[in-house]
Amino acid sequence: MEPSKYTILVVDDEELIRRFIVTFLSQLGYSSVTALDGADALDKMKGHKIDAVITDIKMPKMDGIILTKEISARYPGVPVMVMTAFDEEYSAGTAISLGAREFIKKPFSPDELAIRLNKMIGDSETVRRIGSGKEGDKKTQESTNKLEAPRSMKREKDLDEDTQDLAGDLAKTLKEN
Repeated sequence: MEPSKYTILVVDDEELIRRFIVTFLSQLGYSSVTALDGADALDKMKGHKIDAVITDIKMPKMDGIILTKEISARYPGVPVMVMTAFDEEYSAGTAISLGAREFIKKPFSPDELAIRLNKMIGDSETVRRIGSGKEGDKKTQESTNKLEAPRSMKREKDLDEDTQDLAGDLAKTLKEN
């Protein structure tokens, strides 16, 4: 997983928090796009290739919970991390039930953010690969179906005898050493 190929949308109405996260993501090798609130974030997603979203919950116009729900509906493959200092009002369960993949409480350490983000993106990549692998499995099955059956096969009895001979040879070799 190469961070440089990922663009993260950072959504928070507090400029200091946005700048901190963008600077930190840059140090990790990620590209960033910022938005002031949920409505701004949805506008930014129309014009940019966004691979993941980190959003605050408490914001004007559209909060992070509604944003998470909208992203899940409009962009189902994009993972969302919700962050908040107000865990009494919104729980991790609420955020996750609406589509968030991660939930992080403020204040958080840079290490915690990095670990959760990398896990979230890694999980998302795995899901994407599995989804695209289905087409590959279908093609493999079609190719396998076209193969001709072997003209001659050893009978089961012959295979058992060969296995017994091999086991005997192996036991003999082990005794000699």
